[in-house]
Amino acid sequence: MNIILSSIGLAGGILCAIADMLLDIKGKDNKKCGSKKILDSNWEKMPNWRFVSSIIIAMFAVPMYSMGIISLGNQINIHNETLGYALKLSIFIGAIGGFFIHSFICVIPIIYKEIMKNNDFELADRTISQAFNAVKVPFAALYLILMLAPTGIVCYAIIMNLLNVPIWFIFLNPVVFQIIGWILRAIKKEWFSEVPSICAASLGLAMFGLIGIINLI
Repeated sequence: MNIILSSIGLAGGILCAIADMLLDIKGKDNKKCGSKKILDSNWEKMPNWRFVSSIIIAMFAVPMYSMGIISLGNQINIHNETLGYALKLSIFIGAIGGFFIHSFICVIPIIYKEIMKNNDFELADRTISQAFNAVKVPFAALYLILMLAPTGIVCYAIIMNLLNVPIWFIFLNPVVFQIIGWILRAIKKEWFSEVPSICAASLGLAMFGLIGIINLI
C-alpha cells in the first residue's frame, strides 16, 4: 500500500507543478506593478480558464502529493512512531495551506481583470492589497509549515538512517528545489524568469514520493 501511496505522491507533485505553470507563466514582458508590487501587468492578457483550471488541478494534486508524505510517515513509523506521526500531522496542516494559498493566488487575477474592465487601476490595486493584508498571517504561516516541516522531518529521518536511501537524498525537497530555482533566475533571468522557479517547490514535494518508493524497493 505504501508504494502505491508514494507513487501517487510523486504524480501529485508533478501535477501540482502543472497547476503552478498554468497560473504563473505570464511571459517575459510581464512587469510587477501596484503599490506593493504584487500585481502582474500580463494578467489582463491571460484567459480566465487558466486560473480556473489551475485551481481544479490543485484540488486533486494537493491530496495526491500529501499521500506521498503520509506514506513516508508510515515508513518512518516503523522505527520512530513520534516522528512518523509528526510528519503526517505536518502535511495534514500543510496541505490545507497548500490548497488555500494556491486557490487564493488564482482568484486574485480574476478579480483584477474584472475591475480593470473599468480601467480603474487604483481600485484594483487597493482591493487586492487589502485582500493580501487580510490573509497574510495564515498565508505565511501555512506556507512555512508546508515547506519546512516535512522537509526538516524527512531530512532528519534520512540522516538518522530511519530511511534506507542515500544521504544525498536530503537535497530532494521543496526548500532546496526552490532555492535552485531562485539561483537560476538570478544568474540568467532571460532564460529562467519563470520556469523552474514557479514550479520548483511542487517538484520538490513530488520528491517525497520518490524517496518513499526508493526506500521500499
